[in-house]
Amino acid sequence: MKKLFLGLTLLVTAACTNPSMERGFSNINQSLEDLQVSIDNLDIDGLNAQMAAINEDLKTAISDINAYALTVEEYIAEMAELQARFEAMALQIQGMVETVNGILIPSAEGLATSAQFQALIADMNEFQAGINVLVGSADYDSDGVSNALDKCPDTELGAAVDADGCSAEQLED
Repeated sequence: MKKLFLGLTLLVTAACTNPSMERGFSNINQSLEDLQVSIDNLDIDGLNAQMAAINEDLKTAISDINAYALTVEEYIAEMAELQARFEAMALQIQGMVETVNGILIPSAEGLATSAQFQALIADMNEFQAGINVLVGSADYDSDGVSNALDKCPDTELGAAVDADGCSAEQLED
């Protein structure tokens, strides 16, 4: 009886095998193997290294942009200060014009007095001193070093400079 039961079990089991199911499992196994090969070919470590390099480049770019923004803000503040100085000088010039006009009107009746000419010369000297200070404190090449201290006054815009206002390129020359 055991032999009969074992034979029937084998016959039923063999008869229940579904060939399309076997092909399906075989296809799934092949697809999983192909997927594993594709994943292995991705070079995840290389991609991670590239992403890390890109992140470092972005950090550097952001730092450079922030530094440039500060430079622009400083430049704008310096320009505002220069504008205020020019406005003050314009007022001085207006005062000198009024002084000269005050001298010219009386001179139509006669010569200007020595005191009037001395006052005019004093105003002109004061004006010249203001211009000298303004020119010395300006930064014509926008390198962050005032003209009075700049040993390389024609530095290219945006070039990194030392404390004397000279770029590495200018120091080589």
